[in-house]
Amino acid sequence: MTTSRVAEVAGVSVGTLYQYFAHREAIIEALQERELERASGMLERLLQNPTPPSDRELSRLVVEELLRLYRAAPALHRVLAVEGLRVAPPEKVLAFDIHSVALVKAFLSVAGARIRPSNLEAAAFVIYQSVRATMLSYLFEAPPGVDDQVLVAEVTELIVRYLSREA
Repeated sequence: MTTSRVAEVAGVSVGTLYQYFAHREAIIEALQERELERASGMLERLLQNPTPPSDRELSRLVVEELLRLYRAAPALHRVLAVEGLRVAPPEKVLAFDIHSVALVKAFLSVAGARIRPSNLEAAAFVIYQSVRATMLSYLFEAPPGVDDQVLVAEVTELIVRYLSREA
């Protein structure tokens, strides 16, 4: 991602862009922050719903919404996955991960006896990191035989079976 390309997409001159951002890394950091806020808001909205749908439906909704975020700007998410972690302050990325895991854990604690894992901290971490890694790999690799609908169904099944007492 070049500064010229960012300016072109934003519809401004490079000079105007530099009035707001001192350098390329500042642009990437601002974009990373915006995307972290979008993802966090989505998770909060879905996982803190006072009348949540079934566990399967909620899992599917979260996966669909994450995919929608990635699909809204796939090139941006590729850049952020590669360069964003290098540029963004590590404490911000860690804080986002901790917040996301805490949201998943809060949902799991409400689920209580419906789910298998007894260590909710570990289960929330495993779910969050598994879904994130799968989604990013899908975005980078575009594996043959896997489209958005198949991905959503498979990741939903992964979550539901991991949590299920019957598994």
